[in-house]
Amino acid sequence: MVAAASVLAATAQDKNFHIYLCIGQSNMEGNAQVEPMDRNNVPERFKMMAAVDFPQSGRVKGEWYTAVPPLVRQNTGLTPMDYFGRTMVDNLPEEVTVGVVPVAVGGCKIEHLSKDFDPASLANEADWFRNFMKEYDNQPYKRLIECAKEAQKAGVIKGILLHQGESNCGQQDWPQKVKKVYEDILADLGLDAADVPLLVGEVVTSEKGGACGSHNPVVNKVPSVIPTAHVVSAANLPQKGDGLHFTAHGYRVLGCRYAVEMLAAMGIDNPKVEYSEEMPYVPKPEPSEGDFVFDFKYFNPQIWGDGTFDADTRTFVAGQWGFGGWEYNQPIDLSGYSYLVAELEEPESNGLKLRMFDTPAYFNVPIYSSDFNGATLIVAELNGMMKAPENTSDIESFNTSQVYRVGFWANGGQPIHLKQVFATNNNPYSAGVSYLEDGIKSECPVYDLSGRMVASSVDALGDLACGIYISNGKKFVK
Repeated sequence: MVAAASVLAATAQDKNFHIYLCIGQSNMEGNAQVEPMDRNNVPERFKMMAAVDFPQSGRVKGEWYTAVPPLVRQNTGLTPMDYFGRTMVDNLPEEVTVGVVPVAVGGCKIEHLSKDFDPASLANEADWFRNFMKEYDNQPYKRLIECAKEAQKAGVIKGILLHQGESNCGQQDWPQKVKKVYEDILADLGLDAADVPLLVGEVVTSEKGGACGSHNPVVNKVPSVIPTAHVVSAANLPQKGDGLHFTAHGYRVLGCRYAVEMLAAMGIDNPKVEYSEEMPYVPKPEPSEGDFVFDFKYFNPQIWGDGTFDADTRTFVAGQWGFGGWEYNQPIDLSGYSYLVAELEEPESNGLKLRMFDTPAYFNVPIYSSDFNGATLIVAELNGMMKAPENTSDIESFNTSQVYRVGFWANGGQPIHLKQVFATNNNPYSAGVSYLEDGIKSECPVYDLSGRMVASSVDALGDLACGIYISNGKKFVK
């Protein structure tokens, strides 16, 4: 979808054009697949400035556009900025426009975002990282200031959003380095800290399997170093399975939380937040024609360990720290699919993980791994899938065009009842209904199936289109 450049009615330093500078690494860059709901109904009052050229969509560096994702670069994903902007405009007067200026580099350290960063040091970095940095002429800070000065011709910078830290995990001097970046930005743009707060987001929490969750106590020290800083919580936000990146739902909620924090700093309490923090429902996925269905008659319970498998009941008992699943001498190509769905018959309690390999080797190689965490369903996003050695944050792209193994790792010794595994282009969270109830009466807010609040109560639905809605955990038909 090509977003045409918007012609802003704002004049230079228009007080009603609120601008936010957004910097960070891959979670600010966006690592979840953009879904149709994210491209639909983006408010015209929510703008983005392209900090790089977008060759495919025609966006030009330094120009303003309606903030239809992706916002950072041509092939990046959903970011906290997307629902930050939507929530901000929902809570500000109609004459106010909100704009974001994003500069983010997956895998970067806070040092890479510093004014003092030496591009010569990139000679020792991986090719993929150097390619990301090239988009900003190897100087992200310089590009940010360049774009920010251009943005100041149209409006007023109201805040700075940062999501970074995974690549500096646990470093106790990180808050001081953040302070330097923040103060350099203020000085170079002639801004006053009292007028331009810094919002810093937590990384994926340890409770949600975050590989860098131990960095969050460091993140929470930032306000003690920067009095005008505020921390945005990542509590309960789901991650994609690599321990580092949020799911699309996680990014939406995190973006709303950034907005709530910013609005509070502006004196706006109890704001309207139209995206629900809870998934609207747990889907009951079924494969469709054209999906790649993994056949249980080829399930190997002993890829590693002395496991067993009953094909009739689809019961897998792993050996100690065992792995069972599907293994291929010639890799299969899943690059034509968007999601891998793995479902159990009942919740597991044996440390079960879904794992995928894009190399023939089993040991000492980066893999995709996602914990079930007591749930029955994993929907893994194949587009943008990342892999890492276990318990590290050294991530790289997973090659979905050459998959050698798909299966389940477990502590072993307990039965695991598998239901189905298939690759699909249909997001189970975007379709399907588990049950319907007519005539429901509730004073609770009403949400659509995408998780957006559409009415304060069932009785307030008014002229809303006929369809399926959710209130108080129940679905009903209008």
